[in-house]
Amino acid sequence: MSRLSAVKPAYWISGVLLAIAIVVPLLVSTYAKDRPRLWGFPFFYWYQLLWVFLSAILVSICYRLVSTEERKRRAAQGLGDPERPATAKEADQ
Repeated sequence: MSRLSAVKPAYWISGVLLAIAIVVPLLVSTYAKDRPRLWGFPFFYWYQLLWVFLSAILVSICYRLVSTEERKRRAAQGLGDPERPATAKEADQ
């Protein structure tokens, strides 16, 4: 089995979502215009502000996907839940 097949879909999805959040705002030709206006603001300004909120949403989705996958991986290896503090007995082992 190749090492590439060990990569879970959650990591691929997270990578694609993060790439979208980074690359799309860098495509200047998509927003280098004045119209349409929203409440008197040129398209350039409200489009960039919209991507601030969209990027925050995409990053939070990625965080949940990766943390859920990490929790599953740790449980499968018997390492326990990283969110739950270890007891003194577990720390000695």
